[in-house]
Amino acid sequence: MTNTFRLHVTGRDAKSRESDGRIGGSLLELLRDAGVEEISAMCGGNCSCATCHVYVEAEGLLPEPCIDESEMLDTLLQQTPLSRLACQVTIAAGIDCLRVEVAPEE
Repeated sequence: MTNTFRLHVTGRDAKSRESDGRIGGSLLELLRDAGVEEISAMCGGNCSCATCHVYVEAEGLLPEPCIDESEMLDTLLQQTPLSRLACQVTIAAGIDCLRVEVAPEE
């Protein structure tokens, strides 16, 4: 079993980039490590600002959002069924590819 997976990120500028991500970290950390600068995460990853809003395609491999994350997502105008807060997504074993799009700024 490998400790990495492939991360595909599309920024707000519609440019895509790929990198290897490590299993076990938060998606927010992985996006920062990949050089994604559009995410401000003003609350420092504490699930209280929604400035790390992303759209994630993971084919059912991620756990459902917790209550706090769901409530924060409900405040967003650009929310979709793929919406997640990057600070709340932990990358677990079993993921070999993750597609993430940075959501529009609100």
